[in-house]
Order: sequence, then structure tokens, then C-alpha cells
Amino acid sequence: MKGIESYINLHDNLEIRLNANESYFGIDEKMTLHIKTDICNLDLNRYPEDGSELLKELYGGYAGVDKENIVVGNGSDEMIGLVIGLKIAKGKKLLTLNPDFSMYDYYVSMHSGEMVKYNTKEDGSFDIDKFIKLGKKENVDMIIFSNPNNPTGHAIEAFKITKILEAFKDKVVLVDEAYYEFFGESMIPYINRYKNLLVTRTLSKAWGLAATRIGFLIGNCEDIKKINKYKVPYNVNSLSQVVASIVLKDRMHVEKNIKEIVSEREKLYKSLKEIQENSALYIEFYPSKANYIYGRTEYKEALINGLKSRGILIRSFEKNNFRITVGCPFENNKLLQAIREIVGYGGVSYA
Repeated sequence: MKGIESYINLHDNLEIRLNANESYFGIDEKMTLHIKTDICNLDLNRYPEDGSELLKELYGGYAGVDKENIVVGNGSDEMIGLVIGLKIAKGKKLLTLNPDFSMYDYYVSMHSGEMVKYNTKEDGSFDIDKFIKLGKKENVDMIIFSNPNNPTGHAIEAFKITKILEAFKDKVVLVDEAYYEFFGESMIPYINRYKNLLVTRTLSKAWGLAATRIGFLIGNCEDIKKINKYKVPYNVNSLSQVVASIVLKDRMHVEKNIKEIVSEREKLYKSLKEIQENSALYIEFYPSKANYIYGRTEYKEALINGLKSRGILIRSFEKNNFRITVGCPFENNKLLQAIREIVGYGGVSYA
């Protein structure tokens, strides 16, 4: 565990938080009342139901799989950590993209493994064949990547992922679909065709339940049965199980929210591209299939500090890169106004 870096949480107490890819939708009043009733009837002196069987049934119905294909976790992070812990140890290598979700590095470091990273283009796109070639050259033991990619928002088509699965038939390929709902294409239909495929999902993003920490690991029945033996007992608390089960029963409410977020994403991207074209300073934004937009500028620190001074928080990445979560219309308008002032929209800088 020497040299391990902790996950950095940068919430602060700012007015507008566009740094953590949270949904700007909460749950409605009807759900809230239902949750209050059910929580009042909980026996808090008792441990939670260990298998989260109701959540498996409900999410299985949503994802189109059986209960036996699912492990429920304390966030998809726990499921990612569980699989990495089973496959990676000292001398073992994990192949991923650069950039990608920072928790992959955390879990590999925790198990004294080695990261092998393939650098993507600025927009997140990359050459699948060269990615496979790197994995073969390094003789990696596991492959993982988010789809859509976090932080770039770039999405990989299913036929390209199947090329990876075919090339590494004896290695686990874990596809992290935390932002699946904003993209709409999944690898779950392939879990029985490819025995080396695992998929993770979460309720923290599109479902608006980041506080509950509910995630899922999905795969073929045989592998899930084996993996389930290593799951920590009582890993999902009773309160989270109650909240998640109620929300999962009302998919139409969530699907409506997702459509609005995607619509806001496209409006925000269009406005950001207009800023890019009229900016006095160099800044670039990239298209996204998630609920955030990735960008880069040589003036990143000025941008981030300028936004922070105006009560807006976005996420900084290595070099000149940053990521902006899609907010509600009010938040997006405030953000756009602030960026125009900072980068000198129309040729004049006000930072």
C-alpha cells in the first residue's frame, strides 16, 4: 500500500457544485412520503438483509437480467474494488485508459498491482487495435474502463468492446457503466456470450441517489456465484435498501429526468462551443455521452479560480483539462455567464 493516493473530495460550501457528476434532480414528494413510512417501520437494531434480494429483483427487471446475475454493493466502487482485489496482486497488471476513473488506480495500488495505461486523444477517442496490442505486450491480467468514459464523456461502441473481449478471452474485462443511462447502449446483453465480461452500474448518477451508495455488479451466473462468496456480509445498509427499492419501482420518473438532463447537456455544449469560437483565450470543449462536459485550456487555473470566486465549483484534471457537470438550467446559465466573463467572450477578458 506504499505510495497509495487517497481519493480527493472537493465539495466545499459553494453555491453551485458542478464537480461530482451528481444529478440535479432529487426524489419527488410521493417517494419521500413512502420512504419516511418504510423507514419508520425498520428494525434498526437488526442487521440489513444480506443479499439485497429485493434490489436484485427490481434492478434485474430494469437491466433485463435474473437475480442470479447480480451482486449488490455499497456503490459500484465496492464492486470494482472487489473484482480488482480478486484479480490483481503484486506482479499483476491492470490495463485501462488514460484518463479514466481514478478509483481504478486506488484499488490497484491497494493490492500492490501495476497500472498499464493507454493514452487517449484529447476528446477521449482511441485506437482499439493499439489498445489491445499494448495489453498483449504487457501481458495484463485484467482490463477495465468506463463507458461512457469518465472524465471525457467519450463512448465506445459495442462492436469495439467485443474486439477487446475476443482478444482477451482468458482475462476479466470489466466495463464500468456508471453513466450508461445518458448514453443508452450497454454491454449487459453480452454477459452470457462472453464469460470474461463483467459490468458495473450505479444509482448515484442518473437515478439521483448518490447519498445511498448503491451499485451493482452484473455478469454470467457462474462468475457471479463465485464472486458473491467474497462479498462483505451486510454490505448494503437497510436505509439505503429501502430508499433504492422505492425509487426503482418508479422508473418512469427517473427516465423523464434523464431525458431532461440529456437535453440540458446538448444545450450547454452548444453554448460552450459558441464561447469557444468567440473567446479571447484558448479554450476547447468536447462532445459527451454522459452528464458532464470535458474541456481544456492553458488558462485552467484562472478558469477554476474565477468560477470559484463566483461560487461555482468544477473538477480539475491533469495538465490543462477540466470537467463540468451538467446542472439545472439556472446553474448552467450562471456557469455560462461566468465563463464568458473569465475567458473574454467577444475578445474582452474580465477575469
